[in-house]
Amino acid sequence: MKSIQTKIVSLVIVVIIVSTVLIGGIGTIWIRRAMNQSSADIMNLTCSEKAQELNGILGRMEQSVEILSEYTINNLESTTRLMNDEEYLKEYTQELSELGLTIAKETEGAVAIYVRFNPDITSSKAGFFWVKDKKSGHFIDTELTDIEEYDSDDTEHVGWYYTTIQYGKDLWLQPYYNQNIDVYMISYVIPVYKNDELVGIVGMDIDFNYIMKEVDSIQVYDTGYAFLTDENSSVIYSRYNSEGTVINTEEDKISSKFLRNGMYLSVTAPISEINRSSNYLIMSIIALTILIIMIFTLVTATIAKTIIRPLKELTVAANEIANGNLDVSFTCKSKDEVGILSDSLKETAKQLKIKIEYIKNLAYIDKLTGVKNNTAYLHDVMTINEEWKEKKESFAVFVVDINGLKQINDTYGHGCGNDLIIATSEELINVFDQESVYRIGGDEFTVIKKNLNQQMCRELVTEFQEGLDEKKGNIKVSAAIGFAICDADGDYDSVFHRADGEMYEMKQKMKEQGDTSVVVEAHISE
Repeated sequence: MKSIQTKIVSLVIVVIIVSTVLIGGIGTIWIRRAMNQSSADIMNLTCSEKAQELNGILGRMEQSVEILSEYTINNLESTTRLMNDEEYLKEYTQELSELGLTIAKETEGAVAIYVRFNPDITSSKAGFFWVKDKKSGHFIDTELTDIEEYDSDDTEHVGWYYTTIQYGKDLWLQPYYNQNIDVYMISYVIPVYKNDELVGIVGMDIDFNYIMKEVDSIQVYDTGYAFLTDENSSVIYSRYNSEGTVINTEEDKISSKFLRNGMYLSVTAPISEINRSSNYLIMSIIALTILIIMIFTLVTATIAKTIIRPLKELTVAANEIANGNLDVSFTCKSKDEVGILSDSLKETAKQLKIKIEYIKNLAYIDKLTGVKNNTAYLHDVMTINEEWKEKKESFAVFVVDINGLKQINDTYGHGCGNDLIIATSEELINVFDQESVYRIGGDEFTVIKKNLNQQMCRELVTEFQEGLDEKKGNIKVSAAIGFAICDADGDYDSVFHRADGEMYEMKQKMKEQGDTSVVVEAHISE
């Protein structure tokens, strides 16, 4: 017959083995999931930030060309005079040339700027062409290409003219080699019309090497890199892959973002490298688990009586962690192996909680405003529907839509539009509190609050509108808001649609009254 000591020792050993295997297994699963999510977040964040930087460069180029295009239209008296008055053509071209030179000097990465007139109303060499000299770095007034000397399908020489005319509106040309100035470039060109008659084109060239250097500076992990593709995922530029290559997504993890010139910026890293740290951590956990089992097996025989109670506590804590509760308490204060195991388990739970919270924050918070994003919104809506079925707890939904955001973006730039979005979110936070506010679209917010009646909701709407009216700054903020309270069926979608309908009615009234967001100082933001 086995002694009690043997039974206790056997029991303790079994408990230790089960506990450590359980903790190690659950920890391994959680770490693998957390690291995979973290790697995806890192890739997406890196790609988003760098795409924003490249779009900033491209946007400044677009803005430069648009300024010259508007000046070309606004200062042209008529195409008839341009055609018949050579002195006027000369003076008008000189004005445009001086402005173009100033703009080119102030535009980062520009290697050429030009205005070419329609050869049907002027000579085929009318206009100007400033080209940046490779040696001196100064812009030189360069002899113009005779448009009529080349066929319309000669992309390398006159594609910048005929392709734009055929397209009929502003156009980004894909990378090409320009034989006229011996540069591999991308171009942004705008056709200019006066009273629906083609005047010519306004364009700017950027040395594609400038964009390539920006792409080459991007790196994720140790061997990850960035590259540019077209809409069919064929490589346009990569320091590691030839043009036209399709990247292998089975061996590499990729994140891509659209650029305003029609390309896609992608960042990639080998899956094997991404998983390296998690594999190392998992092997460390396994090794540590085996070590702990061996140590406790040796010492259990002599300290069985004193180790039973803390082992039970550790088992309970392990089950809590396995069930997703990382806020477990540990009462063991001993300095032996059980105490070490307790501290290790506590630190494991702590680190898991930190990583989970960190990843959750990245996934659920809107970067621009700091309120919850659409992912958090969809998650919380599911929770609300489940709670309603169980507790029948009342809730109200507010839908908010900013007036005039698109017009402000188009007129003053997305920086100014972002200021408008931030100002609206600040007032929503002030009235409803940050945890209740979700940004579910570019100009749309949703607020979910519990235990409100109709009167309380109306008071909150009034407070929000008055807060916008009193808000001081460079932008006068205007936004439509509607609300609805859950009815007997408690279905969230029906409540949201009622609130959205009320918001839309208010938006229509505000539109009829001319109530919209307005930039007070037009120089604010680009």
